[in-house]
Amino acid sequence: MIPLLGILIAVAIAGSFYTDRAIRQAEADFPPQGKYVKVAGVRLHYVCKGSEQAVVLLHGNPGSVQDYPPETIDRIAQEYCVYAFDLPGHGYSDRPAIATPLVQAQLLRSALQKIGIEKPILVGYSWSSAIALAYALRYPQEVAGIVLLSAIAYKADHALLPLANFAQSSLLEFLLKFIPPNLVGYFLFAHLNKGFLPQSPNVDYFKAAQALWTRPIQIQASLEDSKNLPSALEEMKKRYSEIDVPVVIVVGDSDSFVSAKENSYRLRDRLSHSQLLILPDTGHAIPQTQPQAVVNAINIIRKQLTKNN
Repeated sequence: MIPLLGILIAVAIAGSFYTDRAIRQAEADFPPQGKYVKVAGVRLHYVCKGSEQAVVLLHGNPGSVQDYPPETIDRIAQEYCVYAFDLPGHGYSDRPAIATPLVQAQLLRSALQKIGIEKPILVGYSWSSAIALAYALRYPQEVAGIVLLSAIAYKADHALLPLANFAQSSLLEFLLKFIPPNLVGYFLFAHLNKGFLPQSPNVDYFKAAQALWTRPIQIQASLEDSKNLPSALEEMKKRYSEIDVPVVIVVGDSDSFVSAKENSYRLRDRLSHSQLLILPDTGHAIPQTQPQAVVNAINIIRKQLTKNN
């Protein structure tokens, strides 16, 4: 019994050492590329580029600002001022004790106010559609329009949901200190591959995701976000018809990750000022695979705003 206990302790120590080293290496290989803004004691990381009308890019779960590759940000920045945020606990943003979609919308609003941004166009991707919708419902006079990419608005059929109940358990927090990140990487590859189908994951994007998403703090944030999503959607869906700003919903016709029928199509039918764009031969990862479609959707919002004025 004693020799077995000694072996287990040795394995745990080795796992902890390897995990710490992997985290340091990941953050050295993929350091933060932007600025920080601190609100309510929470430091948020964001990338800013361009000028004119503000466009705020929000990523998926798990994810980071790298959900929007440089070429996508560059294209948008040719006509707009882009602000791409790491959501709380993802990338290089801090995580508050409570981080529901509504709380994250409140943090985002405080950050935008501190930076000096008024009435942005919000772009929500996948999980962060909930933040964009929460923002529009809570602050209807402070958003110009919304673009939703591969939206999750009703049915939170997320790959992490089966594990989400363990999000805040002490056992998970303990285990994550000893589980080598490369083991998590095997699950991550399947997760990304499904999201990109019928295309394949971008190699550089996968390397960054494998490095940053497998850090214990981000795994825990991802699970917490998955756990918080269903109840948030259940509450918000009763009020979607109140959203009175232009909304463009973009969905791939081959999305095997999120049901377009249960989310994007239903939301389009509920919003009186919405437009649905269906991209052929496209999966879930629209920011990575269809950058021009993102730009086109933002342009539709701008044209609608110009027409209304």
